[in-house]
Amino acid sequence: MIGAIIFYNLDTGTGLILSEDKNKYNFDITMWDDLDNLPSIGLQVEVVFEDDNIKSIVRYVKIQKNTKIDISAYVHNSDLDSESLNTKLDPDLYSTKTVPKNFIDATMKNFFSSLQETVGKYKNYELNSKEESLDYFKIKRFLFTAYNNLLELDSTLANGSLTEVYQNIQNINSIHDVYKKSYMYPKIAFSTIFLRYTRYKEAKKRLEKNIFNMRNIESSLSAMELEIKQKVAELDSLEKDDENSIAIKGNIKHLKSLYVDAIDKMGNLREENELLLPITDEYFELFFEQFSEKFISSYEKNMKNIISILNSMAFLFDRLMWEKASRSKVIKKHFEESNIPYPYSSLTFLRYYLKTLNKSKLSEENKKLFELLKYLENKN
Repeated sequence: MIGAIIFYNLDTGTGLILSEDKNKYNFDITMWDDLDNLPSIGLQVEVVFEDDNIKSIVRYVKIQKNTKIDISAYVHNSDLDSESLNTKLDPDLYSTKTVPKNFIDATMKNFFSSLQETVGKYKNYELNSKEESLDYFKIKRFLFTAYNNLLELDSTLANGSLTEVYQNIQNINSIHDVYKKSYMYPKIAFSTIFLRYTRYKEAKKRLEKNIFNMRNIESSLSAMELEIKQKVAELDSLEKDDENSIAIKGNIKHLKSLYVDAIDKMGNLREENELLLPITDEYFELFFEQFSEKFISSYEKNMKNIISILNSMAFLFDRLMWEKASRSKVIKKHFEESNIPYPYSSLTFLRYYLKTLNKSKLSEENKKLFELLKYLENKN
């Protein structure tokens, strides 16, 4: 399905897509599979559904004829046209032997290039000292909740560098979540990162087309069997010298000829699939384990870099937010009335918030805040 994003919230990672037939679909960042583009209002997208649920969303790009995938010098054009589906099967065309040496490395490099570009773009945010960092994923929820609470008190807090850091954090976090999703589903990662650029997809497409054709042939065979029986019964009911008998016999002969051709076609398709199935299995047997090892290693290395930047940016955002809050007369007055001690920080604000909770009825999220309190006290 083709549509356009008509709403997107960076804070929550949720949005709304309007399809070409004017239907609206809610989505979130976990459904986003385009590593080269981030969701934005007005962006045209292609949506893939599975059991009426959104499985994948990418930026829509109109495919041009003879478009080739450019990963590296090793990558070949693996697009399959309808003509090749109608030719006699050549098993060697789809063999794993068509995969060039070091092809896993080439596809891996292509996949992580967007993440590496993001790391390079925001590298200057990374601070030198471990003390000048906060565990982003530990403090993330509370940090942005505090930010929204402060904005309700004084909207001018959103002006200037604080907003820029906030938006950059959201952008990096979105990239992180897209890559994390690929890590959570190894077989999907194997398919989308590696297999899609090999002859595997052609073998799979031909296999699926054969299965589709076999089902159609089975349906046609049943229809022809029924029609032949009806024609034979009609012929038996006629007198031997009936002038219609010649035409009916001709119809029966033609139907039987079509029936034999269909049986022959069914046999050919079945033989093709008996050759194609082991080939598709062989791609997993030969490459999946090797791919998984290299993918995990590359993922951990690259994600370590982006998490380091997020940790530094969380520290920077936290510092800027409370510096600006400390200069706000409105916030200072509210904090004084609420007995929140100066100097203001995530630690003092968290202590204040936790005092307002009923400890006998804590949610899982609130229990995590007590763990965060210990973490901040140690950092402090």
